[in-house]
Parts: sequence; C-alpha cells; structure tokens
Amino acid sequence: MTTNSNKVQVAAAQAKTAKPASVAAGTTQPAKGNSPFKRTLTVPDMVIWGLICMVPISPMAIYGGVFADSGGMPTLAFLIGFVAVLFSVFSFGIMIEHFPSSGSIFTYVSHIMGKPMGFIAGWLMLLQYLVSPTLVYLIAAIAIHSLVPEIPILVLCFAFLIVVGIVSLIGMKTAMVVNKIALIAQLVILGIFVVFGVVYIVGHPETSSFSLTNVVNPAKFDFGGTMSAVSLAVMSYVGFGAIATLTQEADDPKHGPGRAMMVMALVLCVLYVAQCFIATCIDPTGANFANNTDNAFYVVARMITGPWLAILCAVGVALAQGVFTAIAQQNSIAFVMFTMANGGTLPKFMGKMSKRTNSPINAVIFIIALSVVLTLVVHFAGIDMNTVAKISNFGALATYGLLNLCVIIYCWFKLKERKGPKALFMHLIFPTLGAIICFAIMLSVKEVALTVGAIWIVIGFIYYYLIAHVLKRDITL
Repeated sequence: MTTNSNKVQVAAAQAKTAKPASVAAGTTQPAKGNSPFKRTLTVPDMVIWGLICMVPISPMAIYGGVFADSGGMPTLAFLIGFVAVLFSVFSFGIMIEHFPSSGSIFTYVSHIMGKPMGFIAGWLMLLQYLVSPTLVYLIAAIAIHSLVPEIPILVLCFAFLIVVGIVSLIGMKTAMVVNKIALIAQLVILGIFVVFGVVYIVGHPETSSFSLTNVVNPAKFDFGGTMSAVSLAVMSYVGFGAIATLTQEADDPKHGPGRAMMVMALVLCVLYVAQCFIATCIDPTGANFANNTDNAFYVVARMITGPWLAILCAVGVALAQGVFTAIAQQNSIAFVMFTMANGGTLPKFMGKMSKRTNSPINAVIFIIALSVVLTLVVHFAGIDMNTVAKISNFGALATYGLLNLCVIIYCWFKLKERKGPKALFMHLIFPTLGAIICFAIMLSVKEVALTVGAIWIVIGFIYYYLIAHVLKRDITL
C-alpha cells in the first residue's frame, strides 16, 4: 500500500462521517475548494479495504444451502452471482464518473429517478442493512454450535451480539492492522483447505474427482433451483459498494473506485469458486452432510483431515462474521441511518452524534435493540439462516437493479451518450442485462423472503407519502 494504515482508516471514517459536496445532476467533477478529503487512496489501497469489508471465506457458511438449492452445483451458483455483480460493478463505475463526490445508490437514484424512488432505494438498502447483523450473528453461532452442540444457537447469537454491542457503544475503533491480520488469516485458512482438499481428492479417486459435472451437470440442472441458489450465493458478493464510499479519498476519483471494485470482484470470484469447487469434488453427492446442510462445509473439512480443519474453518467463519464483519456492519448501518435522519427521512433522534465516541449513538442503540428483537423472532419462528440471508439479499439486489436502470436512463436517454460500441455496451446492453439478472435473482428468493421484501416496499411508499405529503418535510438525499 502506498498509504499507511492510519490514512486508510481515517479515510474510511471520513467517508462515513463527512457531508458530501453538493452535486447537481450532470456534474462530472466534485466541487473545488470545499472538500475536506485528501486524495491519497490508490486502487490497491481500495482493493485491500474492500476485501477487509468482505469475507473471503463467507461461502463456507452457506455452502450447504447453495449446494441443496442448486442440485449439487454450488460453483455454478457463485459464477452466476459473479456475473450479476459484474454488470453492477460496471454501472457503479459509470455513476462514480458522473457523480464523483457521492458513493451511494440512493443518491444516484434520487438525482436521476426523483426523490420518491431515491427514498425507496434507501429504504431497500435499510432492509439489507437492518437484517444483516442478525444474519452474521446467526452464521457465527451456527459455526460455533457445530463444534459445541451443547450450547444453544440462541445463546451463542446473543454472546456475539453483546460483544459487538459493547464495542460499538464504547466507541473502540478496530485498528486497521487488526483487520489486515483478520484478512490474512482468512486467506491462510482458505489456502490450507484448498491444499489439503486437493490432496484428499487425488488420494480418494473412488469417491472424489475433479469433474466438470461438479460445476455444471445437465442431468441435474433446474433453472428455478439454480436461481434460488444464486439468490443465496450472491450474499457473499454483496458489499462491494463499500469501495464507492471512498470516492472522495481516491487519487483518481473518476476511475479508481470502479477499477478497484472490478479487481475485488474478480479476486472474490476466484476465491469463492475455488473453495466451492474443491468442496464439491470431495463429496459430489453431498451424502455426508445431507441431514446437516447448515454445517456442510465443516463436515467436508472434517472429511479431509479430521476435526482440526473443521475447527479452524468454523472458528474462522465465526470470528470473521460474528465479530469483524458485525462491527463494521453495525457502524456502517448507524451512519446510513444518521445520514437519512439528517436528510429528513428518519426520525431526528437518529441523527444525534456522540462527541465522545464520534458515532451516531442513538442509531447504534436502535440497531442493537432491533437485532435483539429480530434474533428472537428468527429463533422462535423457526426461520433458517438461508431465508434470513435471502431477505437481506432482496434489498441488495433491488438496489443493484435500480443502479443499472440509472445508467440507462441517465447516460443513454438523458445525456444521449450513444456513440461507438463502448457506449452501446456500457450504457445500454450491460446495464440492461444487469438489471434483468438482478431482478430475476431477486424474484427467486422464495416465498418468505419475497413476501417480506414486497411488504417492506409497500411500507416504504406509505412512509414516504406520510413524510412528504402529510408531514410536508423537505427530504434531502
């Protein structure tokens, strides 16, 4: 990295706390002379930051669910998920070029499609964000429960929630160096799994094989099941937009973040596909975890070396999701709610900033309380981890679909940037495919998640009408 870790940490914090410069529709350069940001972040800086925000070993947590839905082809599901994300990465890059002082989909949508749709984009982001903490606590709890089944999953969920809640309330900042170590540890765990997995496959040709049918098996392919698997697998890609929040700190704000997102998406695709393909080659039928899909990956790891690799993978997932990701998510969600409160779309008390912790304290408390309620609802309603993930993904996929539509409306129709094959692909064909794929995957999340998503959208429109037309608030996105 060309900047030191403190600069990256400060830049990330600034990206969440500072007010963005005013950008009118059509502006291609940020306002000069009033930006508090130092443009120091290079593409490698942003890629590393993005990988820290993501979880390179996240497929380990959902492998069993993706395997079951896809009919034994989880690798295919992650490849299709990458394609969906790829088109959205292109669209993000284009929007950053036109709105370099922003970094938020609901800002793009509000400028291009109007305030009501901008609000709905932010509302859908909230669905994803508010459900995410409960999801990562559940993932972490299931991982530890696979090692210590005597401890109930609900107890483990609250144990992680309490730790993250305390950290958020006292305002302790996770040092960048710790995040780097966590990232390196995940990559080491993944590398160990791949190496020992390959050795296992070579040594057990009677039950394991490097067959292409472990990627695509025409005899078992089912479109509906595959799309359902993709709607779960895409959870691992959601979050690449974190790089967009660093736009004002990038040394090349128009092109740098887009390139960083592209590199990060490619790296994640390789990592996700590698672990899924190796796991499937070890147990192509899934017979060893047929009755234990939540812990499928840990079962496969145990097959390779015995308990120690299963413990390593489970603990790695638990710490990555239940601690590091949870802390980052909770802080990010709090700042989103803080921003929306100051924009008039959420109650004003959410916009209170604590001088001691430099965090929106009321928003943090609200998120902790909501996570407690949602965790109890999920547990007692018998909602499984995969369904919770799909509810979260519904919000993400919907906003990515709107992002792709923004490119078409703004670049192709409003600015009429249609000259040359590059414009044809980047401003029309790619975003059209991106929107179609995102909405198709979104509609494949199955009944419970789809119902929750639809109800959330209806509530959002009603809420916006009350704010804008009954309370007559001036909404600023």
